[in-house]
This record gives sequence, C-alpha cells and structure tokens, in this order.
Amino acid sequence: MLPKIGIASNHLIHPTKKFNTNYVDYIQKAYIDGVRQSGGLPIVLPLGNPAEAKDYIETIDALLLAGGQDVVPTLYGQEPIQELGETDLERDQFEISLVQEALRVHKPIFGICRGQQLINVALGGSLYQDIHLQLGIKTQHNQYPTAFDVPTHHVTATTNSWLQELFGQRLLVNSFHHQAINILGNGLNVAAHSDDGIIESIESNDGNIFAVQFHPECLFKKHSAFAKIFDHLVEKAANQEKKPVENLIRSVS
Repeated sequence: MLPKIGIASNHLIHPTKKFNTNYVDYIQKAYIDGVRQSGGLPIVLPLGNPAEAKDYIETIDALLLAGGQDVVPTLYGQEPIQELGETDLERDQFEISLVQEALRVHKPIFGICRGQQLINVALGGSLYQDIHLQLGIKTQHNQYPTAFDVPTHHVTATTNSWLQELFGQRLLVNSFHHQAINILGNGLNVAAHSDDGIIESIESNDGNIFAVQFHPECLFKKHSAFAKIFDHLVEKAANQEKKPVENLIRSVS
C-alpha cells in the first residue's frame, strides 16, 4: 500500500452569483502533485473540530502542513501588530491539534512556510509577526510578483541536518513570507538559515518533524532536485515507528 500523506486543508469564502457566500475547503494542487510524484497517496484533511484530530491522524502515515495565513499571535503570547496579515484561528487550532496527535503516536510531520511556523508555535515557540519591521530585514522574503517556481535567494543548511543530507551546504530557494520563527519550540533545531539570519528550516531532535520556510511544491517540476524533499517525507511515512513522545506535546487553549 502507498504511504498515506494527510494534507491539512485551507478554507475560504468564495462568492457566487446566486449566493453571498460559498464555503470551500481546498489545498493547492502543487502539494498533491509533490506527494504523488514521490510515491505517496495524498489525502486532504478538511478543516474540522480539534476533537477530530485523533481520527484523522489514525487514517494517515504522515502529516503535511501547507502554507497560508499568518498564525494568530495570541497563540504564542503576543498581541497583534499593525503589519499582521490575514489570520484564521479555526485553522490554527485544528492544525495544532493535528500536530499534537501526530506527536503522540509518533507519526512524521512536515511543514511548508506557514506549516513550519505553525509547528513551532504548537511546540511552544514564537514568531516574528513581521520580519521587516521587527528585524529590519532588507532581503525580499516575499518575492511576489516573481513567479513561484523561480529561486531568488540562498540558504545555508546546518551541518548534519536533514536538509544538508539532501542538498549539501548551500541551496537557492524561492520565498513568499513576511513572518518567521523567533524562539524555537521544544525539541526543535535549526536546519538552515538565510544569509540575513532568518530560520529557513527546522527539524526535531529525533528527525521525525522537519519543515522549510520556502515552497518546494512550487519548485520540483522545474527544478527536479526539490522532489527529494517529498521523497524524504514519503520515506519517513513508510518507515515510521509508533512510540509516544508526550514530552513534546503542548496544550493550546
């Protein structure tokens, strides 16, 4: 059987001609394609009640958290600043519950962009709400309107990290974010950083959690080396060990 990769969905309100609102749960096809090309079976997890997390996690072999909105700052003990973008508390709480349950049963967790930030918050870490304001960052970390499949800045992988094992010390990546990790969550380590000091990748002490700030799902079709990230995810899913790691779980109200 193919390893089952659960991809947590996003949601939006899509107006139609007949109705003022049309609620849609969705995930970009690029995530689906990334999982499929590496031999995984993508399963989209609709947003739901955090109490449903246990049942969702039971059906999959690994969890993928995708990009999207900013994380609600109160979840990491801060008040919102003016530069904060769109947030979705329902999505945050649901995904944190998925992370907690995946941790409990020791299933691999992979995060992309917002996904990396959400994992960090779920494990007790914090974020910069706006790196340009709070850190004075000058690098263009949100490259829009440059195309998503164009790498625009370098990152340096940490020695012996999962990212260095896949790519070596330096790699050129794309970038679409204005937030980033500030204080690392429990049990997490830096796996890569940009030249201006932004944390571009993380991993857990046991390697079962790993994440990137950039978007490999937008790169792998044009730059085939980035398919190795999805290969890594599917391999982890296929070889996962089920053992509890209760010490990493953080309760979020």
